[in-house]
Amino acid sequence: MSESEHIDKAAGVLERRASRGAGRLYRVRDFLVAMAALALIATVVGFFIFAARVGGQTENPPAGVSADAIVVLTGGRARLEPAVTLLREQRGARLLISGVDADISDVTLRRTLDIDADLFECCIDIDREALDTEGNARSSAAWAQRNGYASLIVVTNDYHVPRSMLEMRNALPDVEIVAYPVVNMKPETVDLAASMDRYRVLLGEYAKYLVARARTLSF
Repeated sequence: MSESEHIDKAAGVLERRASRGAGRLYRVRDFLVAMAALALIATVVGFFIFAARVGGQTENPPAGVSADAIVVLTGGRARLEPAVTLLREQRGARLLISGVDADISDVTLRRTLDIDADLFECCIDIDREALDTEGNARSSAAWAQRNGYASLIVVTNDYHVPRSMLEMRNALPDVEIVAYPVVNMKPETVDLAASMDRYRVLLGEYAKYLVARARTLSF
């Protein structure tokens, strides 16, 4: 075989190898694109399921439902007032207000919520250490364990219920948790601007929920 034939043969081998390598790269690329598309579809579908789950909640736990104690996760007066009402109705023996800003004194909080001083002193505990939902769950778990509570009503906004329940049940696996969703947006008051803002909040909360779910490995 002449030198030129050797060169041509070697070139052919290299070309076939390059072609097979390119084929493998294309298959890997197509696989990754397909996986990314499936992940995107799953995320979008998951978001709408999440939004429907949140939208299907009604305010207040079922009539007659009570627990050993009540926890409210701070995030606005709309959450705090129902929690105090539950305490006044004796739906729980004590109330933990979790995540109160360090700059807000007990006196300011009591006056803002118009809580009787005797009720505040006897039956309300304040947590100023929690900075996020995970921290709320840790503080609530420590409080429940100190007091020997086996059941809790947890008050928070409706959009926050899935993530707060995930964190609470992860921190308190042996405690019965009952959600009290506070519904801020009533169907009869919804307009386009409010609806857009609602979906913006839901999208942000859904992203946080996915991170929390991955972290707790609660599937």
